[in-house]
Amino acid sequence: MIKVFPSFARRANTIQAAVVLAAVSLAGCSDDPAQNPPPSCVGDACNPPPPTCEPKADLAGLEDGLTGATRATYDGGGDGGLAHITYWGLKAGMAEFDGLAPAEQDKVKKMQASLLHSLKLAPKDDVPGTEITGTLVVSEGGVTRTQEIVLKVPKDWNGKLVVAGTPGTRSEFANEGTIVPWVLRRGYAYVAGNKGMTNGGADGNATLLSKAHPTEHWGAMMLDLARWAAERLEEVTCAAPSEVYAVGLSNGGYQVRRALELDHERQKAGEEPLFAGGLDWSGAYWPDARVLDEDKDGTVSTAEYAAANHLVSTNERAALAMKWAYDPATLSTPAAFAETPPFSGAEDAMIAAGFGAPSATIWGAYNTAFDSLKAALPQFKGIGYYNFTAYYFKAELLGHDLTESAAYSCFPPNDMDPPPFYAFLASAPDAGWTDESVSYALKNANTGEFSAPLVSVHGDADGLLGVIANAEAYRDAVTAYGDPSLYRLYVVAGGGHVDLHSDGVLDFDFDGTPAEEGAQDAFTILQPYAERAFDALVDWAEKGTAPPPSKTVAADPKNDVLDASKIEL
Repeated sequence: MIKVFPSFARRANTIQAAVVLAAVSLAGCSDDPAQNPPPSCVGDACNPPPPTCEPKADLAGLEDGLTGATRATYDGGGDGGLAHITYWGLKAGMAEFDGLAPAEQDKVKKMQASLLHSLKLAPKDDVPGTEITGTLVVSEGGVTRTQEIVLKVPKDWNGKLVVAGTPGTRSEFANEGTIVPWVLRRGYAYVAGNKGMTNGGADGNATLLSKAHPTEHWGAMMLDLARWAAERLEEVTCAAPSEVYAVGLSNGGYQVRRALELDHERQKAGEEPLFAGGLDWSGAYWPDARVLDEDKDGTVSTAEYAAANHLVSTNERAALAMKWAYDPATLSTPAAFAETPPFSGAEDAMIAAGFGAPSATIWGAYNTAFDSLKAALPQFKGIGYYNFTAYYFKAELLGHDLTESAAYSCFPPNDMDPPPFYAFLASAPDAGWTDESVSYALKNANTGEFSAPLVSVHGDADGLLGVIANAEAYRDAVTAYGDPSLYRLYVVAGGGHVDLHSDGVLDFDFDGTPAEEGAQDAFTILQPYAERAFDALVDWAEKGTAPPPSKTVAADPKNDVLDASKIEL
């Protein structure tokens, strides 16, 4: 049974403490202690009761501090619980869907817009508890950060909190199939936001074209979530979380890294730490000025930024190596997929762009992934993750809107001609970067410096955020500038970027028929490795038991280990 409660205004919870002042006459003071007796008190005034805290019934008040908040209680035993395990199969028009409250229907839509987990790991734990949704607005230092959030508190809360980063530009419900199930199973409270990517609540790419440079706030938004959720839990349950962990996939993994780095800066300024540790799952790495400044002149030039590997440039290089899917010279063909290794003509360029050689199986699929939409949306002809991702994040850093970014758009202008994206990159000096855009990129940059344990898990077959440019390069930054004793990187053999894609569901050879290539046998399902790494992180943070040194973890992609307890790091 689901109970939905409306928002109510933030209330002030003040605890009145009795304060008794003993009147002391200073008249006629003498050096003789006998003539100056200590102040006296009478009765209960001598022992005032300590302030008390009463847990709030039904966690009332947990939504304080949010706008547009709702509170829903899930009993388990058929209603899907906090993980909403029954929502994946619902569709508009079904009696079960139409019978839900509008707020619950919205959750269904957001969840289904972010199907990322392996179909082998369908969530199944029906965990009872309370869920809060709403909008968190934080103003600090003249900056206002706004994000839609979800907070989940299991009935059997273990007293700890997980703050989750969010993959891609997706909604606050994007982790429902990947992180939420095993976090709730362990009893953790869980909070996540949408990083301010608010167009429609499902996919915030248009927000990147807002000219507002929203990505600069993604790390700080993790701290906002941690502070708000920890404060609410303490006030409502009378117990502050004993530990707070940061966990995230993809861009959410970047958020984890950046959050721990910002927390480190806070601690250097004398503040108490927020996070006990972090798990970065296939995170994106944005290099900082120390890494980018090749000539060591104290400035990162546009040429240096263009030459480096980062989220935009690696995807641009991948798109150029594979070529537009309808270019006569494209490598996205069945014949190129059938080569050994696949797409061998792109191998040197892809490795130079920071992709591991084992990721070759998916290069064609990621170069063409959105082409299947072209019947209904002609602008997606030949579009894939590479040109799409590079275009939107380039526009974000340049501060361009849809009109201003048209010169390098990833979308073709008509049914015949290629997108301007390719010609632009072939001719624009320094790939179009400006000094101002580089300055915004540096606001996002990872320092590699943190004070709490951080564990990274990344697949060597990740075809979107290549292991060389994102995992190994970040490890090198930690070694150069941080504390390597607090860091572990586990590269999983055969691990891809998104486990759903590792199920082989895409059109890997671009022959118009998806999922017939047997590509699933080339990929390892990563979720259990992330789950196992989280347990190792907790032991490290709470017991001081350091996990094994960084290494490549052997795996058999043809026989995926789906039980995290059976994985050895």
